[in-house]
Amino acid sequence: MWHMAAFACASRTLRVEPHVVSSSNRLAVLIPTKGRHDSLRRSLPLVVVAAGRVGAAVVLCDQSATPFADPGPWTVLHRPDLSGLPAARNALLAATSAEVVLFIDDDTDLAPDFCERLEDLSADRIALGWGPVVESRTPWTRRLHRLAQPGCFRDPRRLVAGPGAASTWDVSTWALFGCCFAVRREVALATGGFDARRPGYALGEDLDFFRRLRDRFGPGRLRFTADLRAVHRRDGGDRADRYRRGFAKGRFLRWWAARHGRGDPVTLPSLLIASLAAMSGWGQEPADPRGVLAGLAGALG
Repeated sequence: MWHMAAFACASRTLRVEPHVVSSSNRLAVLIPTKGRHDSLRRSLPLVVVAAGRVGAAVVLCDQSATPFADPGPWTVLHRPDLSGLPAARNALLAATSAEVVLFIDDDTDLAPDFCERLEDLSADRIALGWGPVVESRTPWTRRLHRLAQPGCFRDPRRLVAGPGAASTWDVSTWALFGCCFAVRREVALATGGFDARRPGYALGEDLDFFRRLRDRFGPGRLRFTADLRAVHRRDGGDRADRYRRGFAKGRFLRWWAARHGRGDPVTLPSLLIASLAAMSGWGQEPADPRGVLAGLAGALG
């Protein structure tokens, strides 16, 4: 964790706007949020430091009934009319003309040099997106993930080696961690943005975006890099509710199989294996098996 040195930033009048804010900056930091202003207050000081070093715009899409009203060097889009996280991310994409957009969750801390490093990385025209490793796993955990995520359920983010492993964090990938990732804006638009049909703060909408990006531009165009440092604090009480988490996982697994595994004969057994893994109670966010089954049944209905 980084300790933020004292810094001064010129406060300006908050702009709460219903729709579009344009920016000519090369980089924009985009933060969707809903009902978590306390999390924003913890994250924004570090965001302001990192963005300020390169003159990046900071834009929030607040879906709360009452908009975030703290003054500071950021712009707030007040959009309580939007139904979920994918729609908020699309609104943020439309609100900037920056060449590179950095999406972060409202409970993510950035290193002070994050945006400087990101601008250096974006000079490489081959790569389409970049992100830090915010989770890593031991060899045994990675082996279990390979068994529990067969076929269309394979998630390369769950196979990242831990610190000190033989492989480094500077590797190509086709999916980055949704809490903190950067992508060229034109690439995000060409991919079709985020699937706004996914309601709420939907599980797996980021993986769906990266899957469609891979299908359009080919594998290996995104990169994990140790140059980018961030911490995902995982604020929020919802993560402690095992039943709700299980329901969301079950609904996501069935939706994912229908969207990305259709026509593949191994999808049904893969769905069974992935569902059993979700019901096992293992992992960083264990789920209630009853919730998983309810989610699968609800998605089927």
